[in-house]
Amino acid sequence: MSNSGAVPKRDLRQEITDAMIAALEKGTAPWQRPWRAGALEMPFNPTSEKPYRGGNAIHLMLTSTSREYEDPRWLTYRQAQEKGWQVRKGEKGTHIEFWQFGSRPTGQQPIREEPEPNRPSQTRDGPLHRVYTVFNGKQIDGIPAYSPRVRQEWDTVQSAESILQHSGAKIIHDQDDRAFYNRLTDSIHLPPKGAFQSAGAYFGTALHELSHWTGTSDRLNRSTLVESYRFGDLNYAKEELRAELASVFLMAERGVRHNPDGHAAYLGSWLEALRQDKHEIFRAARDAHTAADLLLALELEPSIEKALASVDSHQAGAQIEEPSLTTSGQPPQLTLPLQIRSPSAEISI
Repeated sequence: MSNSGAVPKRDLRQEITDAMIAALEKGTAPWQRPWRAGALEMPFNPTSEKPYRGGNAIHLMLTSTSREYEDPRWLTYRQAQEKGWQVRKGEKGTHIEFWQFGSRPTGQQPIREEPEPNRPSQTRDGPLHRVYTVFNGKQIDGIPAYSPRVRQEWDTVQSAESILQHSGAKIIHDQDDRAFYNRLTDSIHLPPKGAFQSAGAYFGTALHELSHWTGTSDRLNRSTLVESYRFGDLNYAKEELRAELASVFLMAERGVRHNPDGHAAYLGSWLEALRQDKHEIFRAARDAHTAADLLLALELEPSIEKALASVDSHQAGAQIEEPSLTTSGQPPQLTLPLQIRSPSAEISI
């Protein structure tokens, strides 16, 4: 029997990666909105008030950029209906991933737009993978107009500075035109604040380097940082992507205006990493969110041990997005350099 009429199975991760590559090839990152310079807000669900995380957040930011949505709210068709709102006829939804770990009901379909109630009580092991369709607030009639959070510049500066101060990292302003994290001395080196064109430029750089600082073996033990490599290696590009995303997440959290100029030097290496592995942007976004979580936890916890425990507790919920897995439910292997190289002491933007 011919299968010529069969609908080919979609590869959501490949589609998202291809869209990311296309945007980067044009010189536009998904967290950069060309029609409103510096605007940056994390996408969130208005019914739960929770932000989207990891690869979902990157995908929704990319979609917002391509469609010029200035509304960061995203929700399902059913959630809109429950609020008395209506997705306009003909509007195209956007797919996001959801993973649930532990036991799950037998007979439950692995991919659905919405979870079904009253499923059988029998359980089986293994992660449950769902794909949801969500719509932006700009695609929905009846939803209240979105009012961005208005923050005074002094408040955002103080809030971002708090992350740096509470981290406990050694930050030294002793450079003329370089910024880097030195792994051998576990210290961050920056130019004086007055050398930066804006507060956004300074905090974007400082938080980028601080994100590198989170990856050491006694903190998050991030493989892209603790492995040996040199500038230009694929592993180096992966770590730079994680640091850039973490700084973006933190700046969006604190309302600091983002300066996208710093990412231009890494476009080529990021593209190489993404072309080689459709899962890489999801792993990078997951690691970046974990780094951001740790830095935010350090504002509240007196020690790195307690902050790490807080991050672990936060991420151990019954239902979480886990963008690091393949669609088969198996963790993909990290692509790391096979040849052992002399470690580079500096990680710079």
